[in-house]
Amino acid sequence: MTRRADRLDRLDLSVLTLTQKQPRAGAREYARLLGVARGTVQARLDKLERLDVITGHEPAVSPRGLGFTGLAYVRLNLAQGVLDQVTAGLERVPEVIEVDSVAGDSDLLCQVVSTGPENLEEVIQRILAIPGVMRSRTETVLRRRVSRRVGPLLALLDSQLPRD
Repeated sequence: MTRRADRLDRLDLSVLTLTQKQPRAGAREYARLLGVARGTVQARLDKLERLDVITGHEPAVSPRGLGFTGLAYVRLNLAQGVLDQVTAGLERVPEVIEVDSVAGDSDLLCQVVSTGPENLEEVIQRILAIPGVMRSRTETVLRRRVSRRVGPLLALLDSQLPRD
């Protein structure tokens, strides 16, 4: 386990699991379900925020629900020394929803949404117009097979804790 995970105990993992399964329930309900005091749950939630395990409380907004039904991964190759400038340029393209620096055949991996194939082409052209972008390779998502999930990670960490 990582150093941060070493700081988590079974109650922390139980609280996290409830936040994933019942995100709107709140500390009082989590305490009732776990059989502990509400203050105990609140202290654990505060600890998990301090450790950057819980990083936000905003609702998950679906680009698909907003009409951006297309999803693609765009790999970018950059000229030398322009990473920060290209990143700033990508931040100005609303359809670019995530950007990661990567090791391998490309420099950046962008997650891009679009309203359809024609719009995707327009977005890619705007990306290619950013100074320092040398080449792109686009992979269009046909269907998401596994959505982002942390439940299995919580179960794995729980299985690694010593049994009482």
